[in-house]
Amino acid sequence: MLGNLSDIDLKSLRVFCTIVEAGGFTAAQTILNTGLPRLSIMVRDLEVRLGTKLCHRGRQGFQVTEEGLAVYEAARVLFSDVSRFLDSVGALSGQPTARLALGVVDGLLSYPGSPTVAALQRFRKRLESTHLTLHVMPPDGLEKAVLDEKIALAIGAFHHRLSGLVYTPVFSEEQHLYCAKSHPLSTASGVGLMEAIAEAPYVERGYMLESNKPRHVAFNRVGTAFSMEAILTMLLTGTYIGYLPCHYAQRWVDERELFSLAPSAFSYSSLFSVITRQGKQLDATTSLMVESMSARPDE
Repeated sequence: MLGNLSDIDLKSLRVFCTIVEAGGFTAAQTILNTGLPRLSIMVRDLEVRLGTKLCHRGRQGFQVTEEGLAVYEAARVLFSDVSRFLDSVGALSGQPTARLALGVVDGLLSYPGSPTVAALQRFRKRLESTHLTLHVMPPDGLEKAVLDEKIALAIGAFHHRLSGLVYTPVFSEEQHLYCAKSHPLSTASGVGLMEAIAEAPYVERGYMLESNKPRHVAFNRVGTAFSMEAILTMLLTGTYIGYLPCHYAQRWVDERELFSLAPSAFSYSSLFSVITRQGKQLDATTSLMVESMSARPDE
């Protein structure tokens, strides 16, 4: 049985927690940038150190044992205590006395007024000693991270409402359907345009259901992208059509590299919200960030 904790034990515990949260070894290897054999050895050595079986893996899939779940929960408490310890020691040496982790979706810097930048500026003016950690994730990743309490809050466009989260609307973002100048549709108009748009190869967002998107055309989904930059890259090949935020695409529209396709028929609006964990009382630091994110640009 484990008598004391070494650095290796702590590292192994973090790896095990990541495996549990990822739902198995295969998914965790990408997150940890570590191969399956190495992960397997680390968990096996941890099991030996703890004297108990933590999980089952094999043809039947990944399953955490009752003992493994108890170790996982205890490890989360341990790492939370370590974080509080670091904050307390940091305060003694003049380092940040509070820490806050938050997340945003990609492609927001070009939004008029840069709301996320302005929010961070407002926050920093009032709590400049806070240590901020900023993550960029897709919407579903942000929701999971807030639910798992890995980050305190996030801002993004969420086209559904999950139980366990509080959604506070902050601003809207207009989306248009685009193609590149080299795409045949860039010069198309009039009769047959709708049919041509429906037949054109379409790149969809792989990280969320575009529920607000116009439904009068069934797009020819032949490509998938997981960020705005990835969508833009595929559009610029001249072989796909797809949606982008207008502010994000504006630079390429101005340079006549992108063209909006029938905006009166295909535009839609995405509502952005700040999300926090439901049922969890927000501390002063998190509350101030929510307030900063929710404020109007002129406030």
